[in-house]
Amino acid sequence: MAHQPKILVAGYGPWAKAEINPAAQAVEELHKRDWHDCDLSLHVIPVCSTRLADNVNALLDEHRPDAWLGLGVSDAGIIEAEMVGINWRHFSVPDVAGESYERTPILTAGPDAYNATLPNKEMVGSINKAGIPAALSFHAGTHLCNQMLYTTAHLVRQRGMSTLHGFIHVPQTPANIAMTKRPEAKVPSMSLAMITEAIAICIDTLTHQLTTQQTLSA
Repeated sequence: MAHQPKILVAGYGPWAKAEINPAAQAVEELHKRDWHDCDLSLHVIPVCSTRLADNVNALLDEHRPDAWLGLGVSDAGIIEAEMVGINWRHFSVPDVAGESYERTPILTAGPDAYNATLPNKEMVGSINKAGIPAALSFHAGTHLCNQMLYTTAHLVRQRGMSTLHGFIHVPQTPANIAMTKRPEAKVPSMSLAMITEAIAICIDTLTHQLTTQQTLSA
């Protein structure tokens, strides 16, 4: 008998640019929903460069997910499904350990880049169909969001797993803009309810794809 698709959502916690991180808030909101068609694991991961690989490895060991969906915040006003993770850390805004990096590889002698393997096109299409703005993105930056995308892809390949993997950037919330940004900066935002619904749509899209794959391979 086919098992329910195992989907893991890992959202980043607070850091210098988001003391209340919408990624972590969305994870908490998703906890409140009933998930009947998939085995959903929801986690908040610290924004810490040196601990990231260990944290990802531990979650892969514990859950052996069919799909890994990372979440982080950006200053874009839409949901962005990231297509590529690159082998660079380059940021001046420090992580929670106070670390910053300049032109430093994530993995010494590692591949230049990894492609995400989530069905990004289908997820974005479903989000847009629901009236929520979303798009594909081909540059996840050089901070921890890119690092999660690259690191997860590398560890999945290194371990010989078939786990689909990728990363979604979500916007800041209006509350965050009001509390932490100068109003005249005109930084775009999206309600937490809309962000949460977009991620729920991603989970539903993944569940449908994984269930279909299991049916076809049975």
